[in-house]
Amino acid sequence: MPAQSETSVTASGNVWVFGYGSLIWKPNFKYEKVLPGRINGVARKFWQGSRDHRGTEEKPGRVATLVEDPTGSVCGLGFELSSEEAEATFSYLDDRETGYNLKEVVFYPCDKSQSVQKVLVYCATDSNPDYLGPSPILEMAECIATCEGHSGPNSEYLFNLAHMMRLLFPADPDQELFQLEDEVKKIRNGYVKKNEKR
Repeated sequence: MPAQSETSVTASGNVWVFGYGSLIWKPNFKYEKVLPGRINGVARKFWQGSRDHRGTEEKPGRVATLVEDPTGSVCGLGFELSSEEAEATFSYLDDRETGYNLKEVVFYPCDKSQSVQKVLVYCATDSNPDYLGPSPILEMAECIATCEGHSGPNSEYLFNLAHMMRLLFPADPDQELFQLEDEVKKIRNGYVKKNEKR
């Protein structure tokens, strides 16, 4: 299990992890509690390449990471992991989140009766070899619309995330995410129409 500061572990020894991408709709690990909320000072960007789950070596897909943004905030889910399950969970997540590093941030639950909590979050930076960085939105949409890896189409990742964000945070829309979703849908609908004419 990664090293924790005292503030990222609860009195019971449990650990919190924050999900802002596929962990929102497909965590695939045991947890004691899950809370919707936000972290501040960052923005969600589709700047990380995926050469396995949502793309290939020849054609990497694009998945979400976090970049520093002093005025930004990102909505997602905080998962409380039991002390017994934490080591196995982080071993699983380290393999799943290839190219990502852990950092500690402050999590603000939507439910004000819940305590503000230090959590761990996986972030990919430009120091990892799969980092793609920014591109015009239409170029990113073309990539996401056409890439696929062993976990499925890149567009599925985007659509599932956008769906869950609307469901969980209807009053706090992620405009950049939804714009990317719209562009990918336009591209995919164009491909479907072309194939129907053949």
